[in-house]
Amino acid sequence: MTTPLATIVVPCRHEEDNVGPLIERLSQVLTDAELVFVDDSDDDRTVDAIALAAARLERDDLRVRVFHRSGAQRVGGLAGAVADGYRRARAVKALVMDADLQHPPELVPAMLAALDGHDLVMASRYREGGNTGGLDGPLRRVVSTGSTVLARIAFPFALRGVTDPMTGFFGVRLDKVDPERLRSRGFKILLEILARYPRLRRTELPLDFGRRVAGASKGDVRQGMLYLRQLPWLRLVTWLSGPAARWAAGLTLVAAVTAGLVLSPLSGAAVLALLVTAVALYNTVVGALEVRWRLYGWRTPEAVEQMRWPAAGEDEHHEKFSIIVPALHEDLVIAATLRHLLEQDYGDYEILVSLVEGDDPTIAEVRRVQADDDPHHRVRTVIRSYPKSNKPRQLNAALAAATGTVIGVIDAEDDVAPQLLTRVNTLLGHTGADVVQGGVQLMTLGRRVRDWFKVHNVMEYFFWFTSRMFYQVRTGFVPLGGNTVFIRRELMEKAGGWPDNLTEDCALGVLLCTRYNARVVAAYEPELATREEVPQTIADRKAGSLFWQRVRWNQGFLSILLEGRWSTLPTLRQRILAGYILATPFLQAFSALLIPLSIATIVWLKVPVFVAMLMYAPFLPILITLATQVVGLREFAHAYRQKVLWRHYAFLLVGAPLYQWVLMGAAFWAVWQHIDGNTTWHKTAHGGHHRPALVVEGAA
Repeated sequence: MTTPLATIVVPCRHEEDNVGPLIERLSQVLTDAELVFVDDSDDDRTVDAIALAAARLERDDLRVRVFHRSGAQRVGGLAGAVADGYRRARAVKALVMDADLQHPPELVPAMLAALDGHDLVMASRYREGGNTGGLDGPLRRVVSTGSTVLARIAFPFALRGVTDPMTGFFGVRLDKVDPERLRSRGFKILLEILARYPRLRRTELPLDFGRRVAGASKGDVRQGMLYLRQLPWLRLVTWLSGPAARWAAGLTLVAAVTAGLVLSPLSGAAVLALLVTAVALYNTVVGALEVRWRLYGWRTPEAVEQMRWPAAGEDEHHEKFSIIVPALHEDLVIAATLRHLLEQDYGDYEILVSLVEGDDPTIAEVRRVQADDDPHHRVRTVIRSYPKSNKPRQLNAALAAATGTVIGVIDAEDDVAPQLLTRVNTLLGHTGADVVQGGVQLMTLGRRVRDWFKVHNVMEYFFWFTSRMFYQVRTGFVPLGGNTVFIRRELMEKAGGWPDNLTEDCALGVLLCTRYNARVVAAYEPELATREEVPQTIADRKAGSLFWQRVRWNQGFLSILLEGRWSTLPTLRQRILAGYILATPFLQAFSALLIPLSIATIVWLKVPVFVAMLMYAPFLPILITLATQVVGLREFAHAYRQKVLWRHYAFLLVGAPLYQWVLMGAAFWAVWQHIDGNTTWHKTAHGGHHRPALVVEGAA
């Protein structure tokens, strides 16, 4: 299916009498476009009316899609519906209009044409040639005028030259606006776009604002109150997003801390002792929790039993798997990945490779596998063009084309065991689970001195999937891994696919656990673990290094943490665990920053005996962690038949503080990018270094 030239986003609620005529009128003026309805109705009548009207079109160049938001999905009201529509848009040009026919469909072609030379086009009721005839009664006219006046007072510079900032009929280029930065509630999302992106090239067209044909207006006192709340919030957010404001906030914090210390009734020595004690306690707690989860798989007998995959049986239920493989610039590894998947000993599965238009080398490799290695035609391609490509958008594009009862995700560089699908099918049958998380293991230890960080990354994965994952399953909160995860398709469709987040796997796990109370099970055996490679550099941005990979992950964790959905988990223990898991990168980063302070105070500071003893406490969990690293590396070598050199043990011990500082820097940089609103997807490059044969072939 080709990418449409335009996406028309139509937020609606109880518009069953209007959507049919709207689709009919749009079909008369549009070609090569998609209509995305985001419906917040309390029943299915609007969805049914959309489906009926779409069935009558009988056109391939005008696709109608509908997303019915229910319950907690209705975040942000009508403005939130627009943002959800933007996330599902496949075209760069995205136009928003109401479903009530007050916005004339006949104006749509002219607005789309205006986006060829502008970033934002608005249909204005107050531009010469427009009118406000559709505003019912003097009260709505007063409210509309008052809202516009308040907006101009709040944003005098951003709204210069804009005659109708309250219009709901506008178009924008999605390569210039990031939907993830939009946080409007209520009706007026255009105001936020104007405020956040004052440098957009914009233009207006006159709007003949018609009268509502059927139904009732959704504007009420509640929406007016939301608007009044939105204005100061938006004013504050846009002010804080400027660099001067960030510097001012930092200086204010430093001044406040300094003033607190100066004005404190305690002596300087007492304040210093309290500070040192707090630092020591913090580092001890963080280190002890890490040790607890790291050792869970070793010290808990039921965890060892829980890890095993069940043996495959003969007379068992049978799922059909749709395996999604998102790929962008993966021509070096995608062919070998697909060949491994085609070796599965399970009979009923399809492979959906989600590709991006213009990535010709990767597409060519996939075509070659289809022609040479796929006699049963299991491999299908889903090729799309995206305003801003990222993994969740590619996953959701493939989800729409999937036919299986279970959706699986495998990354483009993965080596998958031939028995994996058979064992997943058995585990689903035995447990009745909604989600299965399999094991993933990084394999490239590296041999050169510049590869010192790789052994640390390998051990992170080893302990995560052999211990921490099972602790999380036991407590009922699992932020899923990025691949080797299998989810029932019915549940995925209820959830609306993968959240458009920098860590879409974690965001999906939080969504499924909180909103749908999904049952997640995990299993791990080295023979069935999916094998991957470690990033090849520490900080080379173009090569997709470890540092920039962690920046993306941490920024995703931070956005999920601040979103707060995890706080709706049913038990206090689950909420505490979820909050700590999401905050862990930042808590550990702060701990890494404080460790040198602890060392310095031990050497130079004179404090009471009890405080001095407490200052040594954080080093106990650190030593235990280092010991588990050494033992874990030996277990990894035995389980995966890898040759471990003495230098790897040296890298593990000597490089531990430096590795923590790399992670600390990534966590702090992620916070900075989040404040700045930068949602750049830092993609990790893959070269197949965990596949010796591929490396040799490429070198030749």
